[in-house]
Amino acid sequence: MSLKKIFSDLTEDLDKLDLNREEILKVSRIIIRDCSIAIKHIHRRELADYSEKISNIQISHSKLLSLINHNPGIFFKYLKTPEQEYTEAVVFYSIVSKKAIPAPNELNVSPLHYALGLADVIGELRRYALDNIRNSKIEELNQILEDMDELYTYLFSIDYPSGLTQDLRHKTDQARNIIERTRGDISISLQMNELKRCIESNVKPK
Repeated sequence: MSLKKIFSDLTEDLDKLDLNREEILKVSRIIIRDCSIAIKHIHRRELADYSEKISNIQISHSKLLSLINHNPGIFFKYLKTPEQEYTEAVVFYSIVSKKAIPAPNELNVSPLHYALGLADVIGELRRYALDNIRNSKIEELNQILEDMDELYTYLFSIDYPSGLTQDLRHKTDQARNIIERTRGDISISLQMNELKRCIESNVKPK
């Protein structure tokens, strides 16, 4: 076969891969954007809007998997960020709604991407706790902190080389700092609330 024919075939194959890559990136951006919107709906307690957005994300994720499965060896890496974001949105909702947390196979996502997404949930729980503090909703604060601690404990137990878990250890270390800051914020909030209650009832604090 002549070099001209060889390079003609190579170019044709690479053109197809490039088109597939562009479509994958397009769908990936849609998922990431929709996950961000879904998380905002959770913080705003717009649960109907959240459910609609998640349904759209599930459809987009199925499309993304279909595109990537044509050449998984080349394109699998493009699943990382959208699947992290998808996991984060679903698990965050499950925790604040006190629903069962879906497993990776239920979401049809990579276990590693799932774990990376779980680490990001801790940051969203901090935001959720701070929103409750600002709105003087203190009833759930201790439970939120317990949820953060539980997630961290399980994430910390994943002790494998970084070549396998990628940036999970770094995310877990960041999560520990987030939890400690949140613990301090919640402690101050509860103390201030107790002081306010004592003043209002004209009882000296213990």
